[in-house]
Amino acid sequence: MASSLEKTYLGYVAALNQRPFPGLEQHVHQTVKLNGNAMPLPEYEKLLTDDMALAPDLTWQLSMLLVDEEKQRVGCRIEFRCTPTKGVFMDRKVDGTVKCMEHMFYQYSNGKIEHVWWMPGDLVPVEGEE
Repeated sequence: MASSLEKTYLGYVAALNQRPFPGLEQHVHQTVKLNGNAMPLPEYEKLLTDDMALAPDLTWQLSMLLVDEEKQRVGCRIEFRCTPTKGVFMDRKVDGTVKCMEHMFYQYSNGKIEHVWWMPGDLVPVEGEE
């Protein structure tokens, strides 16, 4: 049975994958710290929506999820796949479909994400039906 925090986090990932993008007001505080840098929620959302605009098929899938209900922390390994429409994604030239494994850690407060620690991975070309 999934914990309350796990369900909350899965709702966040579902919102990221929803089109049209519903925004993250239900999931993230109005000010969030990304790798120690405070930013308003609209700026955090823009980081994500800019990527979505470059690759409309962008989706995130969890491959590993760890939840500490007591400390209100989530850690995950998350993969995204996408086919950028302009040949550039995350400031890199790409050709075709790419995937990337990222490691993310989140601190929740009052049911919403307050801190995000993001460790981006490398973009890798997807071969065939991989």
